[in-house]
Amino acid sequence: MFENITPESIKANILAAIDTNLDTREGSFLNEMITPVAMELWKCYQSLKALIPIAFVDETSGPYIDKRCEEYGIKRKAGTKATAEINFTGSSGAVIPAGTAFLTAGGLEFRLKEQVTLVDGAGTGLLEAVNVGEAYNVDAGEITSIVRAIPGLTSFTNAAASGGTDPETDEALLARLNARRQTPATSGNAYHYRQWALEVNGVGDAKVLPLWEGPGTVKVLLVGPEKQPVDESVVSACALHIAEESPIGAIVTVESAEGLTINVEAAVTIDSTTTKAKVQEQLVSKLDTYLKSLAFKGYTLLYNRVAFFLLDIDGVVDFTSLKINGGTGNITIAESQVPVLGTVTVT
Repeated sequence: MFENITPESIKANILAAIDTNLDTREGSFLNEMITPVAMELWKCYQSLKALIPIAFVDETSGPYIDKRCEEYGIKRKAGTKATAEINFTGSSGAVIPAGTAFLTAGGLEFRLKEQVTLVDGAGTGLLEAVNVGEAYNVDAGEITSIVRAIPGLTSFTNAAASGGTDPETDEALLARLNARRQTPATSGNAYHYRQWALEVNGVGDAKVLPLWEGPGTVKVLLVGPEKQPVDESVVSACALHIAEESPIGAIVTVESAEGLTINVEAAVTIDSTTTKAKVQEQLVSKLDTYLKSLAFKGYTLLYNRVAFFLLDIDGVVDFTSLKINGGTGNITIAESQVPVLGTVTVT
């Protein structure tokens, strides 16, 4: 539309439109006056390129995705903070104030939500991450230090943290917008239940099973943004949100999808351009992408597809053995399952 417009073409058009006997040759006063005007007009044309991803939003549109979503009442999920129970030991009567900061070895910070007073040398409190994000879903015992010493406190240990979710990505937000526009949700139909589920922090995708246990029953299966099973806090939040939105009388069951662990073992022949460690790393990446693509969409993991991934890696000449979950055939994925990558071994 305007891609072929240049400063020179704009300048030529202006000069051609001037009806005068004045000198318009290069270097003349009139020519020099028109040159900067043509350049500024060309910049205006170039700026029009930015209007395309604003008018037709895609993954590159950034904040304009949010603005378009506002037209449909869709808001970007902000993410949630992880929480973890923490057990204290020390002198009876010792007080750990609310807001006391604790850290993991990697520097992730948690704060105590309410004051804890030790009784008979022990006490239990609840920690909350200072920021949202899945990174704060740390394992038990990973919170190892306290920012300032507390008199009478001798030790502490945390249970596994859960409930932390990342803010919604541009890609995920755009997918929700497209789903709203392309799959009309009305009167509590299956699209409506999926829409409600996707509005909840920590839900990356959902599958709806209408009439799964007779008239009036609905089952909603959930996975996280990485197409993995979700924890109970996400399931509970989703169930509560759907209960607030769904038609009266509907019997709704919300569950996490079950993870089907996929373990792969391969024995390969390689050339001098690679190593088996590099082959394993690339195979893990390809398998991870493949398994995510199957979540709620495909129910057979193809053995030959995995073999193709292996042979497609640069430096792999051939393989002498390839086993998926101990066998050499396709893997069937149940309707309530999603494949989850387990161990990948390349020898």
